[in-house]
Amino acid sequence: MPVPLENNLNKSSFYLVCLRYTPAMWQHMASFAASLLKRGYGVRFLISPEYRWMAEGSFDGMIHYSYAPNGRFSQLRKALSSFWLPWGSCRKLFSQHPASGVLLASWHPMNVFLAGLAKAACPGAPVIAWLHEPYKDEKKVYGAKAVIIYLVEFFQTLSLRYADAVILFSRRALRLFRQRYPNFRGLDRMAPLPYRDEPALAGKPRRYISFLGRADRAKGIDLFFALVDRLGQNNLDFEFQIVTSSDIQRRLEALSPRARQQLRVVNKPRISDAEIREGAAESLAVLALYKETTQSGLIPVALMQGTPLIGTDIEGITEWLRPGETGVMVSAEPTLEELKGAIDYVLVHFHEMTGHCRAAYLDTFDDRNWDRQYGWLPGMLQE
Repeated sequence: MPVPLENNLNKSSFYLVCLRYTPAMWQHMASFAASLLKRGYGVRFLISPEYRWMAEGSFDGMIHYSYAPNGRFSQLRKALSSFWLPWGSCRKLFSQHPASGVLLASWHPMNVFLAGLAKAACPGAPVIAWLHEPYKDEKKVYGAKAVIIYLVEFFQTLSLRYADAVILFSRRALRLFRQRYPNFRGLDRMAPLPYRDEPALAGKPRRYISFLGRADRAKGIDLFFALVDRLGQNNLDFEFQIVTSSDIQRRLEALSPRARQQLRVVNKPRISDAEIREGAAESLAVLALYKETTQSGLIPVALMQGTPLIGTDIEGITEWLRPGETGVMVSAEPTLEELKGAIDYVLVHFHEMTGHCRAAYLDTFDDRNWDRQYGWLPGMLQE
């Protein structure tokens, strides 16, 4: 994602920090950085080296990687990288290139230590946190992953000790944050995750009902495969698509031969943002069958491509989906018949809905809204 903007690296820089590799985060950090550059701020990244394949060619001279597992014990250091940072290098980085502010873009066990280091090196620079999931009150839907969620919330609480501001991505997230952290003394603000408008090439044929992204129970993967199998067995002429880096081999093997024929699969260890966008652009509808969520990056990606959504009637979805315009709402525990009815509705009304989807994206999620949503931020930054 090349950025044709000057970056004044001789003055203090706003640091975007993401020590945890989450592929979808790169597009949000890149959009946020571009918005800052347009407004004359210096920008630097401190990110996991696993982002290198996505970041190469973008933001030249601005990117620093959180560790470099080379030389002796490199494999061991790589295995332990979630709990290890080159503290000397980080301290030197903040000393040589002072921070005007630090954004913690995603949770990580080492965020609390890095935030403390930034505060010590640059006392006046605010630490700001993007909180994707401030608290999950319904953990059972995640099964064994609930243990990880408890750990995330624990480390997140520690890092908030250093935070001067937090940014939540939905009204539900803001409400949960205020319930969970009533004594937080910094600013809390609600703003959608930032995106740069990158619609796929026009003229692509739309064919699929699609599941895009990580395949887990909380996102409705069981429902998706049940739907594919049922409609395939009934010889209904629907085409489906799944684009994911998750392991879905057993689920694929369980499908009937007819259902498997009707399912396009893009499944590999690395799925780029462009592949997700293309998946949405080739779709007649994107499924957002969440059991629980405070925000979903899937919604703006689909809307960006003018693709209606079929979403469950839960608070993290209803906030962004307008029934009959940008999608169709189904019950929180939809039947397969209900889902088929929603698909039928989209197929009939697609051409009028696609314009509503693009308008909703531009009005809410596009980075052209940065001043309206993040206009309070420059006043916090240290020159």
